[in-house]
Amino acid sequence: MTSALKVQQLVLKAQSKTLLDQISFDLEQGGIHLILGPNGAGKTLLLRCMAGVLHPTSGKILVSDASAPMPLSWTPLSNSLPFAFTVQELVLMGRYAWHQGFPGKSDQIKAQEALERVGILEFADRVYNSLSRGEQTRADIARAIASESQLMLFDEPFANLDIDASLHMSAIFRELAKEGRTLVLSHHDLYSTRDLATHLVFLKKGRLVAAGPCSELLTPDMIRKTYDVEAKVYADQKTGDWFIRFKNTWH
Repeated sequence: MTSALKVQQLVLKAQSKTLLDQISFDLEQGGIHLILGPNGAGKTLLLRCMAGVLHPTSGKILVSDASAPMPLSWTPLSNSLPFAFTVQELVLMGRYAWHQGFPGKSDQIKAQEALERVGILEFADRVYNSLSRGEQTRADIARAIASESQLMLFDEPFANLDIDASLHMSAIFRELAKEGRTLVLSHHDLYSTRDLATHLVFLKKGRLVAAGPCSELLTPDMIRKTYDVEAKVYADQKTGDWFIRFKNTWH
């Protein structure tokens, strides 16, 4: 297995409180890795450490087994910007490593291709802050795509999207994974997990519960351990469609 990223004995503390405790796992290169867990599990904190935005108290985060570091992009939850940047300008910021502040024609083309890919090319000249939260999320994802980064980290990328946009974005993420990029997402929707993820990382109260292939880990037992709820899997014998339902207890 070629690792895109390794987390080794990661600890994050704030004053005397331990927020992340002795977390270790490897992310296999390629695929879609979902970080799952209940509210307060530490999903965003872990992602921010992986992105280099937060510095862990101890432990290591190693990016890529390759001799050259893997380019990385970080997409947090959408927020208003302090200046009136257009959507096109925002996406071009994702290509700073390529143009170093002097974007050329090729950068403009990559930005437009990314905007077209997420379905908002017509918003290129709009001010980012004038967009809805869902539109801003798509612009943020376009910026990550335009960066051409091989390791892409997203914090709750589906949080502000309606169902149509969510399905569209899921298809784009699967395409990016097929292109060889490694995507890591914090996620809260277990209903969509099986159709989206190749690998899972389960967190609970700042500790790792398990990490591995989705086909092995998305089970009622793992959901019970992580979320303290009972889960039941239903499968259509004719179509192979699979879905899951939750209850506090089963009667």
